Amino acid sequence: MRERSGNRDVTGVVQPRAPRAGGQRRTAWRFAHVGVWCAIGATSAFAQSGVPVHSGGRPITFEDFSAMGAVSDPQVSPDGQRVLYAVRTTDLAGNARTTVTYILPVAGGTPKQFPDDTTRASEARWAPGGRMVAYVSHGQLWVAAPDGSGRRQLTTLNGGAGGPVWSPDGSRIAFTSAAYPNCSDDACNAARAKADELNPVKAHVADHLMYRHWNRWDSGTRSHLFVIAASGGAPVDLMPGASYDVPPPPFAGSEAYAWAPAGDEIAYTAKDQGAADAWTTDLNLYTVPAAGGPTVVITASNRGADQNPVYSPDGRYIAYASQARPGDESDRWRLMFYDRRTRESRELLPNWDRNADGYLFTADGRGMILSTTDASREKFYHVAIANGAAVGQPVLLAGAHNNGSPSLSGPSHVAPAKNPGAAVMVWMRDAAETPPEVYAARVVGASVSNVRQLTHVNDALLAQLRLNPAEDYWFHGAGGDSVQGFIIKPPQWEPGKRYPAVLLVHGGPEGAWLDNWHSRWNYQLFAAPGFAVIAINPRGSTGYGQKFVDGVPKDWGGKAYTDLMDGVDAALVRAPWIDPARVGAAGGSYGGYMVNWIAGHTDRFKALVSHAGPFNLENMYGATEELWFPEWEYGGPFWDSTAMATQYRRFSPHLFASHFVTPTLVINGELDYRVPYTEGVSMFTALQRQGVPSKLVVFPDEGHWVGKPQNQRLWWSEVQAWLEKYLLTADAKAER
Repeated sequence: MRERSGNRDVTGVVQPRAPRAGGQRRTAWRFAHVGVWCAIGATSAFAQSGVPVHSGGRPITFEDFSAMGAVSDPQVSPDGQRVLYAVRTTDLAGNARTTVTYILPVAGGTPKQFPDDTTRASEARWAPGGRMVAYVSHGQLWVAAPDGSGRRQLTTLNGGAGGPVWSPDGSRIAFTSAAYPNCSDDACNAARAKADELNPVKAHVADHLMYRHWNRWDSGTRSHLFVIAASGGAPVDLMPGASYDVPPPPFAGSEAYAWAPAGDEIAYTAKDQGAADAWTTDLNLYTVPAAGGPTVVITASNRGADQNPVYSPDGRYIAYASQARPGDESDRWRLMFYDRRTRESRELLPNWDRNADGYLFTADGRGMILSTTDASREKFYHVAIANGAAVGQPVLLAGAHNNGSPSLSGPSHVAPAKNPGAAVMVWMRDAAETPPEVYAARVVGASVSNVRQLTHVNDALLAQLRLNPAEDYWFHGAGGDSVQGFIIKPPQWEPGKRYPAVLLVHGGPEGAWLDNWHSRWNYQLFAAPGFAVIAINPRGSTGYGQKFVDGVPKDWGGKAYTDLMDGVDAALVRAPWIDPARVGAAGGSYGGYMVNWIAGHTDRFKALVSHAGPFNLENMYGATEELWFPEWEYGGPFWDSTAMATQYRRFSPHLFASHFVTPTLVINGELDYRVPYTEGVSMFTALQRQGVPSKLVVFPDEGHWVGKPQNQRLWWSEVQAWLEKYLLTADAKAER
């Protein structure tokens, strides 16, 4: 159920290969004694250039949302002079999306489509030295000069090509392609694929688990790691015959593998646990000669997950992210250093209670830029490195707004005589009221300057809209500890008037609402009809320390539910302009579970929206694919007597269906194998059988998320209409 989409594409479509970031979820009203206070935002040099606030104009529509260009994947040139970035656009009438790449001077200027005005390029990556760019077009690997000249197609593989990563000397490119493990050449792959296509029998046959994943059945192919010369030639499969994937599915990208500085070796992430793949989280790091040869696992001693290798510039160490607890995919991601001489690993920052979500070395090897979620925002930190050890604790670089996907230039490109360690960094920045755009700054160690916004893809459209920022508030949750949330005013907000509100419950449950432009559960679209948005990060949320994350497993309907109810009470104190008699709730995945749980435990909400929410936990266990998830969250399978007594028969929403009274909209996708759509069908049956106003929407061509443009339009139409029906007054409806 974990929502692990690291991208922030406004379209809501999951990118198959993430941008490389260096390694890179009660009953009566209670108002009395609710503690609430305002948050104090972190400040840094990066706050000098903020996200613009759009306070004029009209409420956003779905058509506006679809018209936004989705900016992503910034890549600065080695000399710090130019940046490549991708923009995805939506053709709503054609029910399609298109990604193109642009190149822009970091000093400013007019963007130019790369490699030309007619080519759809993505995953563009600079060669060392910046003389060439590798990119993907029509599913194959190409190279061209930065001005688009000298274009050459390198691959024609049946399984396509993606995730290009240049060798340090620029002579070769590593990439991935789908292959049948028992095929020794691409002709065999093509023949097998053709035979499968022409076979009139489409039955799925399985003799082991993980026969389907996320939204696809196992087709028999695996993603293999290849190397090809930049000048062309035959690609070399570095893992012939391997029955596992690189990168691990479903969402990992080129951050899963890296070249050694000498160019003789590649380290990669893989999961090769055989029959246990469905119930173990044990990813490992492997090394393989870049010319091909035997692979060596270097993290076998750790039974938790190890992933995303990054070599230090001197080649001595491999930095990677590691989880110590087997089976817990939400354990803290520790930043580890593997010493290639001693073949031992140690944790770099054992006292840093945050996740190593992304990390990259500065070119001189004296520091690292770390990415992590902290208190509802993605932030950058700098940590000094000496002799393979951290010098002091991480220092905040970027704490204002939401920051991600950093890319650093090579060494000494900015005033080298004065600042030998200086570099140009580009990255993505967004906020609740502003879609992502590319930003740039000069970085010297932990010091930053000349922060500026480089791209302005959506400025003209945003100027027409009234979009309110997320306002932080903190309150006392279950047990009296501190919990954080957001309140977003409706675009129609005026002093002295009262407005309905919608509580949003995030997925995971180990996830978080961020101060970002959400690609699916967009705050502004929820607010547009005239609703306040209350987005709370209850226990289980990331960015508040591992103890807070650990507060939700084996207690799904417990303290997290209390946090949410206390948070609504606190929001009503913090924003007395919210009408307590007109509050709804909506959530997806674990958020859908919580909506189902709310339906059986309180009548305080006037309308509910449950998307992809577990309803019967025993059924869920047997039908979902990643079994490590329910086994960790519920304490074991349903035939375990302790798990059954303390979890399945305690926290399953279906056990409380007799209490359902709140009008509920239920939404699911038939291709959702994380939370099978029958969970929603069962919820709807319980509502209908008891005469509770309810509606079911099932998308036969969608999985856990709804991503196709016209399906998204229907999703938002149904959600907004349902909430308007039960939360808006007659006068408010008449004004619309």
